[in-house]
Formats: sequence, structure tokens, C-alpha cells
Amino acid sequence: MSRRGSNLTLLALSGGLVASGLLAWTLPELTATPLYWLHRVLGIALVLSLVWKYGVARGSLRRRLPRGLSLAVVASILASVALAATLALGLAWTFGLVSFAVPWTYSALNLHVLIGIGLFALVLIHAALRWERRPPFSRKGRRDLLRLATLGSIAVVGTTLLERFADERRVTGSKHAGSFNGNAFPLTIWNFDRVPAIDEAAWRLTVDGAVAAPGTLGYADVLALPAREVVALIDCTGGWWSEQRWRGPRVGDVLARHGPLAHSTNATVISVTGHRWTFLVTELEDAILATHVGGEPLSAGHGFPVRLVLGERRGFQWIKWVDRIELS
Repeated sequence: MSRRGSNLTLLALSGGLVASGLLAWTLPELTATPLYWLHRVLGIALVLSLVWKYGVARGSLRRRLPRGLSLAVVASILASVALAATLALGLAWTFGLVSFAVPWTYSALNLHVLIGIGLFALVLIHAALRWERRPPFSRKGRRDLLRLATLGSIAVVGTTLLERFADERRVTGSKHAGSFNGNAFPLTIWNFDRVPAIDEAAWRLTVDGAVAAPGTLGYADVLALPAREVVALIDCTGGWWSEQRWRGPRVGDVLARHGPLAHSTNATVISVTGHRWTFLVTELEDAILATHVGGEPLSAGHGFPVRLVLGERRGFQWIKWVDRIELS
């Protein structure tokens, strides 16, 4: 493949991997499932495309290194290191060689994601420095497109075969971390927030925004509301999942006490740490504000006094330490 085709292929594949991985986190699991499969296909395609890039890079470095380390060469070297690291981590995760607690306490999957984002930035810099101003669909460019079509077909077949030998995990890539064990499932905190020290007597849940009667509820008030018990699976972007029995009032019942206005369509659930996520009100109606897990009051690390429990959403959207719901 031509130098230009090779660079554009790496840029498209690395960008597609970042986009498919991060976008899948934000969507309900059923909606995101095709993105998880696309992510794996793109990963295999990236590995295969290195055959083309190797030949181009070897010739380029042979010409350029004697003249010193230019910004383009430095970006290429750093991108190569990042590429090797993120591919190694991704394959090691797939085959069960690393996990969310092995060999480091920090999830290898999160390292894979962070390095992958850095790789895309480096490839973007490299492509910008080596950009060629000529029509993209030259005769040589059309041959590159045929090669890409072949690459895509092989990547799809390769991904299907690879899954037969992969470590047991969910479609999201997450691995089982124990279920129905109360507060004993893994503790992961989004944005590296510290576990806040919350005074049960002083804590209040505020409901405001597009409601007829803004107000607050204390912890005792929340416990006095009709509770619903649900079995729901939490799937953390750190690469683990756990199924637990949760108990607490329905969000719909809590909102109904404050009279949502007819035009309110969104609800933003906010933590005492500032972490927040906005949902459709209709999606939140059957979610619960959990006060207990496995018959135990939530521990501080798992969101005491209440956390949002919303099946089909990734764990970072199960807001911990909820102290406000704002309708709009």
C-alpha cells in the first residue's frame, strides 16, 4: 500500500477504535452492542494493517534518521510504542493474561483505553505532518481501496475465529467479579473521586428544576418510601461486572412527589462529588435510588446513602452519593 494510504488507514482505524470504544460506554448496552463488535473488528484490522505500515516506516526511517530526530520521526516512534502497548494489552485482556486486578491493582483495560487515546493523538500529529496535497482517489488510491476492502473482510473473519479462543467475558469485554455478595464486589470510583464522608443526619436529596414543588428528602424520608427490590447487573468500564440484589425507592415515585412539569423531558442525576449524567425522564422512571445491596446498607465506597441503579447502563452512569436530581 502507498505511504499515504497506509497513514490514512492507521488514522481511520485508530480514530474508529477510540470513537467506537468511548461511544459504546455512553449508550445503553443493547444499543451499543454493535459498537463493541466493531471495536474488535477494527482492532484486528489495525494489527493486519501493520504489514503495510512496516514497509513504509522502515524506508522512511532509513532516510530520515541520519538527518536527526524531526517532530514527525519523534511522533512516529512514540506512536509505535503506544501502538505496541495498546495492542499487547488488548490481546492479553482477550486471552485472559491480564484482568481488572491482574497484574496491577489498576485495571489493564483502563490502561489499554488511555494508551489508545494517546495513540490516536500521535497518529493524528504524524498524519498532519506528513499530509499530501493530492486527490484521494487516484489510480493508486483506488487500488488502496480494494486492499482495504480485503483487509476488512479478513478482519471480520479473524474476529469471529478469535472469539472462539477468547477468555470468558461479556460483550462489553468485562469479566466476572463475583455476584450476590453484598458490598463485597469491586470498588471503582469514576474520575478518581475520593469517597466522601457523608453525615447521614445532614444529607439531603434535592429535587428541583422543572417541577411544581421543589424540595428535599432526608435519609429517613427515603427509607420511608415504598421500596422496590431488583436484581441488576453492574458492568464497570474498568472491566468487571457483578450481579447484585438492590433495594430502594423508584426514581419515578420520588419525582412524582414533586410534580414534574409537562415539558420536562430530561433528568440530571448529580453526586455530592459533582459527577453527573443526564437521562430521559422516561428512562429513569423504573430505575431505583438504592439504599441497600444484598440486604446490606450501601457502604460508603459503593455510594451511601443512595446510588442510582439503572440496568443496561454502564457502571459510571450509576451515580453514587446522589444528592440532587434536576429536571429540565
